[in-house]
Amino acid sequence: MTKPRNQFFIIIGLLILLFGIAWFTFPKQDEGPAQVFPATVNRDCAPWDGSAFTVSIPMSAGAVIDISIYQSPDIKFPVTFSFPDETGQVGNVTARSGSANGEYEALSGEARFESVSVDHVVEGRFNFTSEGGGQFTGKFIAEWGSEIVYCG
Repeated sequence: MTKPRNQFFIIIGLLILLFGIAWFTFPKQDEGPAQVFPATVNRDCAPWDGSAFTVSIPMSAGAVIDISIYQSPDIKFPVTFSFPDETGQVGNVTARSGSANGEYEALSGEARFESVSVDHVVEGRFNFTSEGGGQFTGKFIAEWGSEIVYCG
């Protein structure tokens, strides 16, 4: 009589395993293709004069999103940064308006970098929200700029 019970548990275990595989294999299907923005990345300095880099992404109407990361531009694996950074150690993200007065607005959300190296283009994606409820979502491909920055 224990044989049918064992088969039942084996079937249930296989169904749970298949469900788990499907759950991780087919992530969020509602994500449509994101717009890809050409961008520029430059070396920068962290507030304490340490190494940093900033990705500038031109948006519509002359606005620009600046994603500043306060670490060396040598990231070998995919990484996601969340903003605002309450510690002040990770970086910041702002939107500059395209108007003549160049107003800045802090944004919140996430930026994901596939890798960062001064020898290669920098690719990633972003999903930010402004305090006024504006949404900024997409991917970027950033070419290295020629700015020379000395920190310290």
